[in-house]
Amino acid sequence: MSTFNLERGRFSPELEKYKNELGEPTKYGEALTIVGHPFAEPVANQDLINIALSLGLEESKLESVKKAVAATGFTTRYFSYLPGQEFDLNKSLDRVTDIGALLLSETLKAKGWEDGFDLFIDTSAFLPTSVNKEVLRKIGAKDGTVSSRSYRYACAGAVGAFIDCLSDPSLADARIVIGALEPLSWLLDESQFMAPETIAFPSIFGDANTFMAFEPSRFILDEKKIVVRPDGGVIKLKTMYQHDQFTSRSTSIPDYYEFADHGEEIFNYSPEGAFLNIPTPENGSAVSMDGMATGFFFGDKTTEVITDLLNSYGNKNLLNQLAGKNVIMHPASKPVVDRIAKLLYRNGRYLEKPELPFLMDKARYSNGSSATTINRWRYMIQNNMLDHHQPMLWIAPGIGSAIAGAIGWINP
Repeated sequence: MSTFNLERGRFSPELEKYKNELGEPTKYGEALTIVGHPFAEPVANQDLINIALSLGLEESKLESVKKAVAATGFTTRYFSYLPGQEFDLNKSLDRVTDIGALLLSETLKAKGWEDGFDLFIDTSAFLPTSVNKEVLRKIGAKDGTVSSRSYRYACAGAVGAFIDCLSDPSLADARIVIGALEPLSWLLDESQFMAPETIAFPSIFGDANTFMAFEPSRFILDEKKIVVRPDGGVIKLKTMYQHDQFTSRSTSIPDYYEFADHGEEIFNYSPEGAFLNIPTPENGSAVSMDGMATGFFFGDKTTEVITDLLNSYGNKNLLNQLAGKNVIMHPASKPVVDRIAKLLYRNGRYLEKPELPFLMDKARYSNGSSATTINRWRYMIQNNMLDHHQPMLWIAPGIGSAIAGAIGWINP
């Protein structure tokens, strides 16, 4: 008999229409189960252009805007909110936790963990940490029966949490669920649609909600590194959490965390989770992005982490050996992925050609912050792009910034 009330309030009326779109859980043997859905409306590139025109985009800027949208590499993103729509924060947070409870219930059933699990980690770019306990409450988990943590370092959150779980001996046989809840369309405003310089944000980012369940004993990491380095505010974001809301314990930070350029000043690590102090926009908006600076920073700094991992692993030819398989990368945008590939090719021939698979255009997903890497992983499982006889590379840069990476193995 289930420890949880997994059927109670399974679908709220507003979410009912998405019930049939949830799809089957994605499994990789006994090692990994992934369940997810954006719970939002798909917006193709032309749809995005039409939204911009409806908001007042000048015809003289239309061709430049089209090129800017196409340049990101994404073909579909998902919005549950658009500028001009009524927005009630409390109702929106309730919707997020409904989604979280629904996905957690489906994940536990798919994994066969109705009798209980040990740790729930929620990841998000900006949500308050209260969503964690509320999701557990909504599935009927009694206080103290499930441990919980929150990771708030944006796009790197899920991969960072995954690495931390695999690296903690006390969690080797634990049942763990990482849930990425990312309603990024909340951050949209009308001004972003008005020019080619600003439409990159709604073109790149969209809603995503994806959960994965695993036991650390089914994985092994040979190399791992999480680098915390201030990015200079290339993307600024108004968060709903305080990075220092919990007491940091520097002595408990794992030794594979590295800090550059005073990164320790923007990072908080405690039993409650890991948090970054992300700069807030000065103009009062929810988010701002310098597209060119973002591309250069994440292209260059992520490449450094990848090459450090490959050098420590002792196989500079690993990416060529994998030939596109087993590379579980956060595809921030196609220009970022292309820059990483170019630098890996140019700076030491870690690639025979300056090419890495982008995949998100084929998967019909955009950048959903911490959910993106899990979505890519899911797509790769579904399309036979994993080989358990070969090592895997996980790599995810997050704004703020934290860049999480590892090389290891999965045993299905």
